[in-house]
Amino acid sequence: MLFRRFLRIKTFQALYAYKQDQSSSRAVAQKNLVKSLDKAYDVYIFLLSFIIEFKFFLGKEIEIQENKHIPQPEQLAFIKAIHDNGAIAMFENDLNLQEKIKASKFDWSKSSDFFRQIFTEIKELETLAAATKDGDFSIFAEKQILLEIVESLVADSEVFNDYMEQQFINWEDDDVMALMAFQKTLSTIKQNKQPEILNGFYNDKFEDTNFVSDLFFKTLEHEDHLTELISSKTQNWDADRIATVDMLLMKMAMCEITLFSQIPVKVSINEYLEIAKIYSSPNSHTFMNGVLDKIQLDLRKEDKINKSGRGLME
Repeated sequence: MLFRRFLRIKTFQALYAYKQDQSSSRAVAQKNLVKSLDKAYDVYIFLLSFIIEFKFFLGKEIEIQENKHIPQPEQLAFIKAIHDNGAIAMFENDLNLQEKIKASKFDWSKSSDFFRQIFTEIKELETLAAATKDGDFSIFAEKQILLEIVESLVADSEVFNDYMEQQFINWEDDDVMALMAFQKTLSTIKQNKQPEILNGFYNDKFEDTNFVSDLFFKTLEHEDHLTELISSKTQNWDADRIATVDMLLMKMAMCEITLFSQIPVKVSINEYLEIAKIYSSPNSHTFMNGVLDKIQLDLRKEDKINKSGRGLME
């Protein structure tokens, strides 16, 4: 699923915080998990709001260019190509999105310098310059132009990322998720079809809500058994020498392998190895891989991994 790694990371962070503060109840820890997902959702809405506000800025730039004594036709054409982008217009005219932006009360009133710096940066994108010149006004082409702008800013713009960090202390954790959610929303735009704005990263209509809750509570509920599985393959390791992060990630991986029948074994292992690269030591990846592989091989032999569907045992 598109959001699964992000949700695993959020669940891991909530479990880690809970384990570090035993005075907190599981219910409180789970509420904090939901809050973290709500904050990430705010970033997603802000990103969509940015697109609309950027169009407003470009509208004012068009007026400035048209009133110059010596116009710059190429620059004006470039600005208009982005300003008149059909995909941006669909976001701008989406009433559902407008309500969400209004409810969020984002303040763009003092952002002119920011937008001017952003505009200076995107003018340097050669692929974007070429795309705005080729005269292709299909919704697919306009979606690609918008995607090029947003992806380049998130990936490479120090100005953009500094601004987002000022708005959201969680931006560094949630930037990838916000971009993925934007990509998913953009993909829903078709000719004469409005975008499907996500209603939240944790709500009854969201496809992975149950995954988050189940992973959080099942990891805690079955912790003793998961610890035993890991201990059986780490007899030569003093428990205190195994990093807390590594132990928790292995428990979550084994929780998925043994209790989530719809997730392939290989996917669960690979996902937590990737998370370990972010949150643990350089050697954790190799250590965890060895332990998890040994456990899953033994469980297969004992026929204790129950997956429903072809390919899920891989």
